[in-house]
Amino acid sequence: MPFSEPQIKRLSGKLDGKHVKTRELHGHTLSYLEGWHVIAEANRIFGFDGWDRETAWAECVWAEARREPKMCAYAARVRVRVRAGETIICRDGSGVGHGSGATLGEAHESALKEAETDATKRALTTFGNLFGLALYDKDRAGVRDVRKRSRADIGESPLRLLFSNRASVSTHDRPQSFCTAIRAALEAAVDLNEIALIWDHNVETVMLLRSLWPDLKTRQGVHYADVIEKLHRQQVEKLSRRTDDSPLQPEPLPILMPPRRLRDAAHLRFVATLPCVVCGRAPSHAHHLLFAQPRAMGRKVSDEWAIPLCLLHHRALHDAGDEERWWNDQRIDPRAEAERLWQQSRNKRELRADYSDVADEGVALPRSTPFQSLPTETEAKDAV
Repeated sequence: MPFSEPQIKRLSGKLDGKHVKTRELHGHTLSYLEGWHVIAEANRIFGFDGWDRETAWAECVWAEARREPKMCAYAARVRVRVRAGETIICRDGSGVGHGSGATLGEAHESALKEAETDATKRALTTFGNLFGLALYDKDRAGVRDVRKRSRADIGESPLRLLFSNRASVSTHDRPQSFCTAIRAALEAAVDLNEIALIWDHNVETVMLLRSLWPDLKTRQGVHYADVIEKLHRQQVEKLSRRTDDSPLQPEPLPILMPPRRLRDAAHLRFVATLPCVVCGRAPSHAHHLLFAQPRAMGRKVSDEWAIPLCLLHHRALHDAGDEERWWNDQRIDPRAEAERLWQQSRNKRELRADYSDVADEGVALPRSTPFQSLPTETEAKDAV
């Protein structure tokens, strides 16, 4: 038999429940072991020089570099080799990791490490309960749950949520479901009396969560009991600001008018005749500022938010992805420039339209204007 008797005894043991962590994902509670604990168990059972791991394959399967923070995902396969006497036992595991960071390099590093850790845990899981195999069993027969033993010692029944009117009671076998129920009850309370009754009836159970489930924490490391207490204080402060005990009425939603999206082909032609606002080159394109208005499916922003860009800088802007940051790097305020050009375009067309009113005073018209000057009074008499 390759493994020694002490090793077999340890591998055959139950997983201590205090090492099992939980997290919420899409409404489900997931149990897992932390990566550092699994590696520490491998060192304890196999020895520091009795095993090793190798990343057999890793690949970036997704990356997003245009947004902040940078994000990416990796898939990896890790091979674990355990030396048992003269025998080398190889086990493979696959895992996926997601990472984010201020730079793309930080995101890649975080995602790759998470994928390798996940793959290592899956490979070591094949060696028994101490590495997390027991967590795949719904009955948790291979987990020594210290929390259940503590509840049995004090003779505590399943957690019960008592409502303010004591007319109905909900029973919960899992602390997570109890926390969800009391949170919903606190948020639904409509006055101080009701929220006081809910809290008085259930505060002992909330305090009990700390002693029986010390690892019942959020991803940020905050215990569920602290979360519920904070919610209770917030609801009391919110209801205390009310001047009466009438039921809470939802505030009417503000009427949001959709932003206007003007279409003006003449203005776009005018913008295209101007030099690039970055380098002064010509010809230019009329570029619409995408961030000037909220996005709408299949609809550009209003033509009033157009500015001239040469082909080089127009392409550079689209390649950058983050338009606002690109303009900040150029040290240009594109909104102010677009507003100035819009006003200049409108003033120019209004001036042309007014030429017909002043033509009899001898004002010369530009050659490009389509309007004709009116005949003077002498010319009109001669014509007659």
